[in-house]
Amino acid sequence: MSQASLSEQMYGSAARSTAQRACLLILLAGCTLLAWWLLFGGGVEVVAALVRSHWAAGNVLRRAALAAAFSVYFIRVQFTTFVFLKRGMSWTEVFTIAPWVMAICVTLSLAGGTNAGRFGAAAIAGAALFVIGSWMNSYAEHQRNAWKKRPENRGRLYTQGLFRLTRHPNYLGDLISFSGLCLISGRWFTVIIPVLMLCGFVFANIPALDTHLAQHYGAQFDEYARRTSRLIPFVY
Repeated sequence: MSQASLSEQMYGSAARSTAQRACLLILLAGCTLLAWWLLFGGGVEVVAALVRSHWAAGNVLRRAALAAAFSVYFIRVQFTTFVFLKRGMSWTEVFTIAPWVMAICVTLSLAGGTNAGRFGAAAIAGAALFVIGSWMNSYAEHQRNAWKKRPENRGRLYTQGLFRLTRHPNYLGDLISFSGLCLISGRWFTVIIPVLMLCGFVFANIPALDTHLAQHYGAQFDEYARRTSRLIPFVY
């Protein structure tokens, strides 16, 4: 699919998409409940029996941190979807997001939920990164939403607040927060999650959104893009 087609599919509709939003809510609620079951409902033991493994529930603080983080993520995404997101949402987007989130929840729940190692400095740093990334994503959306509500800003591109540092602070926030979750899990192979997320942002989401913004705002966006990094300030 071309960037123009992807841009049109993701950002070209202003419909409320109530059914799609409700479906995403239900699917992500299921992901969150699945994570809780794996971490505290005996799910790890059930999966271990199915795959003939000797997995067992790991450090309780690590499991609690992961369960709490998944719950915070669920609440944050729903608030973004129903309050901040003004564009339409396609069914393709719903059934791309939900399986991805489920894969993350299952991977981190099994990886971290079976890790008996102590909740040490790396896990504490991971919790801090999760908080910072979650704040960055939601606060950036809040800043833009509040600015866009003012009549004098109609038709103008928002470039203030955290958007001064990067064109996509919400994506950067997700990258930071999920990197934090990987540290909480304490398993090195989970690094594949932020790596795949970064690839998705760099090769799909950012080009599609930038295409839409360039078409919608023209010279305003061109000037903004010239002076502002795409994702990571001063790097990319």
